[in-house]
Amino acid sequence: MGAKPMVFVPPERRQAMKRFGKIIAYSIAIAFVLIVAFGIIATYLMGHKVPARRNVEIDYRDKIVDRIESYISANGRLPESLSCVGFEQTYGGYAYKGIVFDYIRLNDKEYVVEYKSVDGILTQYINTERHWAEEPNICYIEMPVNADTIAAINRISNFEQDYNIAPIIDSISYNHSQICPIGDYVGMPDSIAYIRYLYKNGSTRSEGWITYSDNPENDFSNEFGEWKYYDEEGNCYRRFWNYKQNGKLIYETDR
Repeated sequence: MGAKPMVFVPPERRQAMKRFGKIIAYSIAIAFVLIVAFGIIATYLMGHKVPARRNVEIDYRDKIVDRIESYISANGRLPESLSCVGFEQTYGGYAYKGIVFDYIRLNDKEYVVEYKSVDGILTQYINTERHWAEEPNICYIEMPVNADTIAAINRISNFEQDYNIAPIIDSISYNHSQICPIGDYVGMPDSIAYIRYLYKNGSTRSEGWITYSDNPENDFSNEFGEWKYYDEEGNCYRRFWNYKQNGKLIYETDR
C-alpha cells in the first residue's frame, strides 16, 4: 500500500481551528467553574435555609401553646378538642402553619403537644414542664386510650399504595345545611356525599361524610362528622371530624 497523501491546510484555517479549540477548552473550563460555584452557593443556601425554617417553626409551635394556654385562662379547663380553638384537623393530627401535631390530654390538667420537626426529630411539649424537648424520653408518660386510637386511624388512612382503587360514593346532595370544614378553606363547599374507601380485597377501609365543590375524590374534599376506620383484621375505630354548620362549631372530644 502506498503512503497516504498529505492534505494541505491553509495557514488561516489552521489558525481558525486553533482558535476554535481554545474556545471549546475555555467554554468547558468556564462551565466547570460555574457548576462548582453553583454547587457551593446551593450548599451554602441550603445550610442557611434549614436554620431559617427551624426558627420559623419554633415561633409557630410557641403560638400553638399560647393559643391553648389562652383558652385555659379564659375557661378554666383544657380544651376538649383543638378545633374549638381554631386548629385544622388532618389525618396526621392538627395542623398550623405547616406543623402537623398531636394534642394529647393526659388528665384534666396535663396535656402534651407532639410533632416531628423539619429535621424529622420528635419534639414534645408537656405543659407542666413548660418547655419543648427534642427526642424526649416518653416512657414515663401514660398515654390515654385515645392516643392509640388516633395512631391506628393514622395508619389506616395512609393508603397511598391503594390510590388506584376507586371509592364508593353515594348519598350525594347539595350542601343545603351549610356545612363547612375547619381550617384555611375559603368559601362554602357546594356539595356533600357519603364515601367509602376500600382495601385491595374490596373490604371497607374507612367511611363517612365529606364536603366538596368539584370532585369528591380530589384533594379538596374534607371529612366531617362521624367517620369509621377499619384495620385489616376488621377492628373498627371511630373519629369525629369537627366542622361548622351555619357558622356554629360542631365538635366532639377525640376518642
